[in-house]
Amino acid sequence: MKADNLKISKVFSSGGDIHYVLPHFQREYTWDKENWETLWGDALSVYEEILPASGDEPSQEGSYAQVEHFLGSIVVIHDGMRSGTLSAFKLVDGQQRLTTISLFLKALAKSIETTHAVLSRKIDRLLVNGEEEGDLFFKILPTVKFGDRAAYCAILRGQPVPVNQSKIPVAYDFFESKLYERLKEDLSPERLLQVLINAFQVVFVILDMQESPYRIFESLNAKGKPLTQGDLVRNYVAMKLPAARQEAIFTQSWSQVETLLAESRKVGHLTELTAFLRHYLAMGTRVLCDEKHVYARFRDRAETEFTSTEKFEAEIRSIAKFARFYDRLLRPEGFSDQELATSIKRLNQLESTSAYPFLLRLLDSFEGKSISKADMIAALSVLENYMVRRYFAGEPQNYLNSVFPVLWQEIDLQRLGESLKLALAKRNYPSNSKILKALENRKMYGSGTTRSRTILVLETVNRKISEGTGGYTVLDSSATIEHVMPQTVSDDWKEQLGVMWEQIHRDYLHTLGNLTLVTAEWNSELSNGPFVDKRQLLAANALRLNDYFATPFPIWGRQEIRERAAVLGETILAIWPSFLPNDPTSELDFTRENSEFHFDALQRIAKKLRIPFKRVSPSRYESEDKSVRLVGVNSKAYSRSGESNRFWYGISPVQRQFLEDVSSAWIAFECEVPQKILLFSLFDFSPFFEKLQETNGKHWHVEFFETNGAFELPLPLDGARVEVSRYLLRDD
Repeated sequence: MKADNLKISKVFSSGGDIHYVLPHFQREYTWDKENWETLWGDALSVYEEILPASGDEPSQEGSYAQVEHFLGSIVVIHDGMRSGTLSAFKLVDGQQRLTTISLFLKALAKSIETTHAVLSRKIDRLLVNGEEEGDLFFKILPTVKFGDRAAYCAILRGQPVPVNQSKIPVAYDFFESKLYERLKEDLSPERLLQVLINAFQVVFVILDMQESPYRIFESLNAKGKPLTQGDLVRNYVAMKLPAARQEAIFTQSWSQVETLLAESRKVGHLTELTAFLRHYLAMGTRVLCDEKHVYARFRDRAETEFTSTEKFEAEIRSIAKFARFYDRLLRPEGFSDQELATSIKRLNQLESTSAYPFLLRLLDSFEGKSISKADMIAALSVLENYMVRRYFAGEPQNYLNSVFPVLWQEIDLQRLGESLKLALAKRNYPSNSKILKALENRKMYGSGTTRSRTILVLETVNRKISEGTGGYTVLDSSATIEHVMPQTVSDDWKEQLGVMWEQIHRDYLHTLGNLTLVTAEWNSELSNGPFVDKRQLLAANALRLNDYFATPFPIWGRQEIRERAAVLGETILAIWPSFLPNDPTSELDFTRENSEFHFDALQRIAKKLRIPFKRVSPSRYESEDKSVRLVGVNSKAYSRSGESNRFWYGISPVQRQFLEDVSSAWIAFECEVPQKILLFSLFDFSPFFEKLQETNGKHWHVEFFETNGAFELPLPLDGARVEVSRYLLRDD
C-alpha cells in the first residue's frame, strides 16, 4: 500500500491523462444538499483565508499563499494502462467527493465560459482526456446506476441531460446556481479555482492487487455520507470477485437486488438492502445479528463457507433470488394472487418483519412447489394468530428476533400448518385467559405501529360480527381510531366519571373497550362531546362494530369499558382461537372447532319463537326492538367412557347480564350441529347458575351428557343431575 497527500489538481493528473472507473458494485451517487452545502461552505471559508502573495490578483497557479484543507481519502487499485499512455485506476473509495468536485469544477467552467474563456478551457482540460474517445474521454466514470453515468457524461460534454433518477444533475445545478449569484458580486474565479485544485487535498492510497482491499475499505472513516451495512457488503462483493466476473455477476444478479431493494427506502430505521441482508443471513446462521454487524457477519460467512469463486457466485445468485421474495414481502401488491397479497399485507400491518427470515423460506418452498397455496395461506394464518395474540397480551416484540431464525428447522412441510402450530405453541404463546385479562387494561393506542395494529384488529372484528348478514360495511375513507371516553376530558365527562375521573381516564382511555373506528371526518365531529351525543352518533354509524352503542347506556365509565372489552374479547378469541392443547387456563373455551354458534341454529330459534334476531356479538342476539334477547353457544361433542356424548360450555357474566337486562330472554346450547339445540328461557335456567362450577368469577361451566338421545345437566355444587331433554328444540 502506498499513501500520499495530493492536491486535487494532482488527482486529476494536472491536466494529463488519467482514468478512474468505479467497480460495478459501487453505490450510486448519493450526496445531497447537506453534503453540497458543506463543500460549498468549506470552499468559501478557505477562499477567505488564501490571499495573493503579492497583494495583487494573480491569475497563475502558485501565486497564492498556501492553505491546506483535507477532504478525506481516495483509495484506488492500479488497473493497468489504456491506449498505451493512460493510467487507469479502480476507484475503491472516494467516488462521492471526487464526483462532486468534478461537478463543482464543471459548473465553474460553465459559469465563466464567456467572461474567462481561457480559464474555463483550462478547467475542462482537468476533467477530460481530450485525445481519447468513448469512456476513456472522461477522467471519472461513475456507475450506470440510476443514470449516473449518462447524466455525468452529458454534463461534461455540454449536452442535454437525460431524465432519470440520478442526483448528479441536481448537484450540478446546485453549484451552478451558487456560482451564478456569487460571481455577480465579488467572487474571483481564479482565486476559487486555486481553492478547489490546490488548497483542497486528499490522502491518495494506492493498493497492491495482492492486498485485501475490502479490509482497508471497511476501516476508512471517509468524510461525507456514512456507508450503510449494505454499502459495505456491496463493496466486499466488488473486491471479492475477480474483475473479469464482476460485470456478468452485477448484470445478472446484483443489479436485480439493488433495483428491488433501494437504499433510499427504509424498513424500520434500516435501509431495505441492509434489512434484507440481515434477515437473509438469519436464514443461514439461525441468529438475527445486531444491525451494526451485518457486514461483518456477511464477510465472515463468505470467508469460511464460500471460499471459491464458484461458490461465492452461487451465493450472490441465491441473494438475488431471495431479494425478489423480500420485495414481495415489503410490497405484497406485487403478488398476482389477491388472497396471498392480503395475508401478507395483514402481517405487515401487524409489524411482523421479525418473521421475515421464516417467510423467506416459506416463499421459496411455495415457488418451488414444495407446498400448495392452501398450505401457504394456512401457514400465514397461523403466523397472524401468533402475532395478534402476542399483541393482545402485550408480549415484547424483541423476543421474536430469536424465534423465527430457528423456526424453520422444526417444520414438516407435509403437515405445515399443524407443525407450525406445535412449534409456536412452545414459544410464549398466550392463553385465552391471559389475553382476556390483558384486554381489560392493555393500552392499544399510541405509536403509529400500535394504531395500525389496533385498526386491523377492529376492522377484523367488524367483519366477523357482520357474518350472516350477506356482507360487511367498510368506511368510505381511511379508518381512524375514536376514543369513546375522549382524550381531552370536558367538565361534563368529569362529572359523569365521578371523583375518580383522573384514575379512570388514565387507566382506561387507550384500552380496547374504549376504542372504535370511524372516518377522520366523524372523528372530528365526535370530538370530546358528551357521551349521550357520542353514543347516538356512533349508533347511527354504518359499521356493525358500532351497533354496540345502540344500547341506551346512561353513562360510559370504568364498568362499561371493561364490559365492552369482554365482549370484543369474545369475538377476538373466535377470530384468532387458541391452538394450545385444550387451553386449560382459558376463560372461554374457544379452542373447539365448532365453538361458533351456527347461523342455521339461529334461524331455527327465530322460527320457533317467531322473532327475527340481529347479531350483537358472536354469542349475543336481540330482536329489532331490543325487547327479546338470546345467548347462543356451541360445543363440540366429546366422547366419554360410559356416556355417548359430552358437551361443554362457558357462560360469562357479560352474557348473563345481557339476558337479565330484559324481561324476555333465552339461552341456547347448540350441541355441535344446528339440528341439536337445548333452548331454555332465562327464567328456567337461572336457578342452575348457583349450582354450577364457576371459574374465578369469570364464567360458569355448563356440561350436558347425552345418552341414547336423552340429555342430563350435572349440578356439581348440588351433587345431582337434572334431566333436561324436554328443552330440546323441536321444529313445529
